[in-house]
Amino acid sequence: MQSILHTTLMRHTAFILIAVMSLFSFVPKAEASLVPTAMSMSSELRSQDLASVQKVLENKAVKARLSALGYSDAEISAKLSQVSDSELHGLASQLDALDAGGDGIGFVIGLLVIVLLVIVILKLSDKTVTIR
Repeated sequence: MQSILHTTLMRHTAFILIAVMSLFSFVPKAEASLVPTAMSMSSELRSQDLASVQKVLENKAVKARLSALGYSDAEISAKLSQVSDSELHGLASQLDALDAGGDGIGFVIGLLVIVLLVIVILKLSDKTVTIR
């Protein structure tokens, strides 16, 4: 039994199993649920999406940018009324998911990765950095 465990076939099999199980740990969790009848009605959903988009359009920065691009409030309302239900829902869902200033976690992680890479490179090349 001990001789079977120490063969190269078993080692390769173990490494492959470790790799496959590691890849399976990165699969995102999927959730599904039933949609209530009130939410499935397109007129109510359109009015909710329209209210969400209107709330964003009332922001000072958004109004200033749109006026700088040459759009008036009447033109914006006319264009918004011409948008289909699916496009309006997509826009509203993207606006809901948008962070105003971002969370900054990606920047911190990127900075830590760069610092770790610099430390590893310095250690591998036997260099030291002194700060006076």
